[in-house]
Amino acid sequence: MVKTETTPENQADSRRERRKEETRSQIFQAAMRLFERKGVFNTTVEEIATSADVAKGTFFNYFPSKEAILTKLADRQVGVIKKAAEEAKDAPSMRPILISMAHELAAGPARSQMMLRSLLSVVLNTDLLRELFQKNLELGRQSMATIMERGQKLGEIRTDLAPLELARIFQHAMFGTLAIWAVGSATDLSAWIDKTFDVVWCGIAARNGPHSDLSGKEKGL
Repeated sequence: MVKTETTPENQADSRRERRKEETRSQIFQAAMRLFERKGVFNTTVEEIATSADVAKGTFFNYFPSKEAILTKLADRQVGVIKKAAEEAKDAPSMRPILISMAHELAAGPARSQMMLRSLLSVVLNTDLLRELFQKNLELGRQSMATIMERGQKLGEIRTDLAPLELARIFQHAMFGTLAIWAVGSATDLSAWIDKTFDVVWCGIAARNGPHSDLSGKEKGL
């Protein structure tokens, strides 16, 4: 194995890359806070830059527009699913993995109803973002399918449907819950997710399989 020699130049490059990623994250988090309060449409680049404590020009060094920030959010969502799929490899049950993933996915775009409504509108009306959203849905389904397949091997999830189809059903249910919550009156999204999950789980769990009839509340989740 060839070791890479550590040089002052390499260390400087590493520091620069670390600072760039920190600045990118700083801008992203500032934007998410503003989107949560004001929505995407009513938030300006100037406001994001000020909140992130960077110059407007610095903002454009990292993102070509405020809408482009949503690509980082999309990457974050795929990362949540990939992390869940990795955890599922050795987990004894897929139920807690799936419910935790559902809540973590919602925590990104659903910080407020206004934020989620504006995000959906921007994605549906911007070709580039819509194509990215479709691509990430497919990537998410692939990773989610590995969780479903693991559950089938454990005898926990029904086997008469393909893992990819089970993943699609799960996506539809959770996305529908978020969309309806976004356009409805204020309510507890977390409770909605739990209720939707319990119904979906009853549909995908193997008959007489482990945990097939336990709600999240009964399992202490």
